[in-house]
Amino acid sequence: MIDLLMNHVSIRKFKDKNVERDMVDIIIQCAQMAPTSNNLQTYTIIEVRDEGKKKELAEIAGDQPWVEEAPLVLLFCADLNRSKEFIKVDNPQIFGNAELYTVAVVDTALACQKALITAQSLGLGGVIVGGIRNDMDAVHNMFKLPELVAPLFLLCLGYPDQNPDLKPRLPQNIIHKIDYYDDTRDRELIEEYDKTMENYYSKRSSKQVKVGWTTHCQRAFSRSSRDSTGSFLRSIGFLNR
Repeated sequence: MIDLLMNHVSIRKFKDKNVERDMVDIIIQCAQMAPTSNNLQTYTIIEVRDEGKKKELAEIAGDQPWVEEAPLVLLFCADLNRSKEFIKVDNPQIFGNAELYTVAVVDTALACQKALITAQSLGLGGVIVGGIRNDMDAVHNMFKLPELVAPLFLLCLGYPDQNPDLKPRLPQNIIHKIDYYDDTRDRELIEEYDKTMENYYSKRSSKQVKVGWTTHCQRAFSRSSRDSTGSFLRSIGFLNR
């Protein structure tokens, strides 16, 4: 298990081979066993089989072809609709507060991670695609989602047809603090990490372009602001309190 976790890579190229149905069932079952706050289970997983929907999702995500090509595509949604419909509460407005939105997002992310690890343990590979949040309204309508159900990301799975290199992570001392937020060495460590990532990206790029971690993240933040996310979430009942 440790070897599996330590060698995680995103797979974006898949063999032309379907994922067996018993594997799909195991992946979903294991996702359901992820930790969940108060056993609320505030998520829904939709398997996308419709090729037209996969094509549209690929376009919405920024023309990511692996969304259309992956043999198994799962849409993970934060879901408070089920709770509102079937659980009697004194104040239904509670479902619009920031705490329960946070609970639903965490529940959904944990279930997705469990699904991915399960798939990897079965010999599959995959990638999580958050690009569908480029147009959450379109995805919401595409799958006829009710209020208080937000499409967050896709998990695209299949048999790997590539073997990418491991991507270096930040030094452990940056993300692991003891007793308080000690950032005295963060700048030094990030400068070193920038050089590591420059080397990684130059080898991965056919043009051998040197881009450090901070520059790469700057570009990501610049093109992925998705300022409409908040207004969309409020329009379907989230984050109103």
